Amino acid sequence: MLMLGLALLLATAADVPRGVPDDDACVALDERGERYPICFDPGDGFVVGTRTRLSRSAMAQAVRTGVHIRSGRSSRSKGSPWFNNHRLLGLEAWDGEQRGLTFTAYDGTLRRHLEEGFILVPTARPARIPFPFDVTVALRLGHLERRVWEGPGWTLETGRLGLLLDPMRAETERVWFGVGPVAGHAVRRSREGVSHTVAPFTELMFDAGLESRDGLWALRASGLAGWSIGIERGLYFRARTDVGLERVVLAVADQPVVLQLSGAYVHRDAGLDRRSEWTANVGLAVRVFGAR
Repeated sequence: MLMLGLALLLATAADVPRGVPDDDACVALDERGERYPICFDPGDGFVVGTRTRLSRSAMAQAVRTGVHIRSGRSSRSKGSPWFNNHRLLGLEAWDGEQRGLTFTAYDGTLRRHLEEGFILVPTARPARIPFPFDVTVALRLGHLERRVWEGPGWTLETGRLGLLLDPMRAETERVWFGVGPVAGHAVRRSREGVSHTVAPFTELMFDAGLESRDGLWALRASGLAGWSIGIERGLYFRARTDVGLERVVLAVADQPVVLQLSGAYVHRDAGLDRRSEWTANVGLAVRVFGAR
C-alpha cells in the first residue's frame, strides 16, 4: 500500500502551473520598489504549528508538523486537468492528562476534472452518456494513533480508499466537493489483544474545500459514516467529521503565518474502546517553502 501511494505521488508530478494566481494582484511594491508576494497557496509548504486542544473537558497543548504538496497535470489524450493535494508525514503530539500522538504517512486526493462531462461507451456505434461529475480518488495510508492515557496499545488505519464524485466540477484547485463510497482496514492493539476492522465500501465519505483566490482564507470539511465489520466484534455503525478554517494573519520573510480553527466529532470510533468524543482546536502555524 505504501508503494502504491508513492507511485501515485510520482505519477502526478506537476505539469501544469500550480499555486496562487500569477498576476499583478498578487504582488506589491515596498518603499524601495522591490516586489513581494501578498498571495499564498494554502495547499503547499512545510507546515509547523502549535495549538490548544480541548477534548472531553481536558485541555492540552499540541504541536503539529507535516509536508503539503499541491500538484497537477494535464491528460495527454484529452487535455483534462488533474488537481491533486498530497499531505505527507503529518505528526501531531499533545501533552496533559490525556497525552498522545497521531502520525499519518500519506493523505491525499487526486481529482480529474472532466471538461467534456460525458462517458464514452465504445460499442459498435460509440455512445456518449452525460456524466456531470469530476472524479476524485481519496487515499490515506498509515494513520497511527497512540493514546498514552488509555494504557498500552495503539490504533493503526493501514489504508483507506475513497471513490468520490464531484458535482461542482470547478475548473480550479480552490473549490471542490466530493462524495462517494470508501473502503478501509484498521488494526487495534490493546491489553485484550489485536482486533481488525474492515469496511468493504460500506461507508460513505465526503471531502469539501473552499479557498479564496489570494489564498488568505481556506475552509475545509470532511467526514465519513457507515458500517464497519469488526472481525472479532461484528457489524457496527461509526461516523467521523471535521471542519477547519484558516486565515493568513501575517507573513515573515514572505512565509505566511496562519491562524487555524478546527473542530471534530467521532461517533463510536475514538481510541481503543471505540468511544464517542468531540475535539476543538485553535492555534497558529507557519508554512515555509510553499508556492506563492
